[in-house]
Amino acid sequence: SCLVYSALGQLMGRYDKMHLFDVQLEHGETYGESEYTVPGDVPLSVEALDTCLGITICYDMRFPELYRDLASRGAEVFTVPSAFTVATGEAHWEVLLRARAIENLAMVIAPAQEGTHVGGRKTYGHSMIVSPWGEILAQQRFGSGVILAELDLARLRQQRDEFPALSHRRLPDSLD
Repeated sequence: SCLVYSALGQLMGRYDKMHLFDVQLEHGETYGESEYTVPGDVPLSVEALDTCLGITICYDMRFPELYRDLASRGAEVFTVPSAFTVATGEAHWEVLLRARAIENLAMVIAPAQEGTHVGGRKTYGHSMIVSPWGEILAQQRFGSGVILAELDLARLRQQRDEFPALSHRRLPDSLD
């Protein structure tokens, strides 16, 4: 779950991860989040800091329809706290973050765990902030640290006006 608090400490919302990581990777890595977690079923967008935040968690990133739903609710900034495995992180982390940003003309803020955990599980790290144009604005490649980037909301809104892809979306009848 991800809890969102205001600057004054008021709880603004709770998001329960909708997509659970139940996979068997190469080299025998097995993950079964559904063994100890119940998935959520309600997306969360929150008005804060002069924008609308779309809250997601980790494996949710592989489901673009969730991000499109949040964008249709007004989300301009997505948060994606994550614990990608090293194998999936090396292959997909940057590509997925940049894709979600570009597809929705949104900022993506993705803090990520890095290191070796109890039992030997290794997480990829590479916390990242991505612009609506897919540019990596900040990244923590290895180890712990803090990354910062200016979230230029005026530029984001200008890009959405100039390139209104969100309003051009059409679905086949089979997806309505």
